[in-house]
Amino acid sequence: MVPGTVQQLTILLILVLPGVFYQAARERLRGPLATEQEPQNRLVRAIAAGALLDTLYVVAAGPWLLGLLLGDGDGPLAGVSRQPRQAGLAALLLIVAVPSALAWAEAVLQRRHARARYEPTPTAWDALFSGRGSCFVRVRLKSGLWVGGWLGSRSAVSAYPQSGDLYLEAQYRMGADGRFLGRVPGTGGVYVRAADIDVLEVLLPPARQRPVVRGADEGERSGTGQSGQ
Repeated sequence: MVPGTVQQLTILLILVLPGVFYQAARERLRGPLATEQEPQNRLVRAIAAGALLDTLYVVAAGPWLLGLLLGDGDGPLAGVSRQPRQAGLAALLLIVAVPSALAWAEAVLQRRHARARYEPTPTAWDALFSGRGSCFVRVRLKSGLWVGGWLGSRSAVSAYPQSGDLYLEAQYRMGADGRFLGRVPGTGGVYVRAADIDVLEVLLPPARQRPVVRGADEGERSGTGQSGQ
């Protein structure tokens, strides 16, 4: 149902927004929950959290809030129109600051009492590529075909909750056993979907100085024939 009046819109914002900010801060600090990936579940949780916070606000400062909204009774939002700065500060405090602080306090308490450290990285795919530097990547598809290439600054990797996919900025010819055979001439990169991958391997460059491969982009300075062995 779409709000038809200013009063209805105001009530909707007051009910939902505190819960929305609480949930956003909570996910930022603790990571997303599997039970909240469905939009309806997220909306229900936001409304429930907002209603709880609104109840606490009424108990703690109900008369002051009512006076701020109604003013002298000339209209439903007469107090807001007469004291816009005070109303704005109150909204910032009650809708943004208090829910965010509550989510932060909850995260701190749970971390102190948790038996094991919670890792907010949602999937192994994100953990594998998070903070990853330039390197070679080779993939065996479910069809048995090997695909390999250079993961550099112009490459791209999807992140949760998007479906997994990978773009390697330079493609290499691959042997039947997964060995790198050389850079594909004129390559513009290669795209791979995670759903098509059977095995994915990241080949870290050695710490020592590596020989330069002729024709490779800057950063691609690994002996690719050896790295696949």
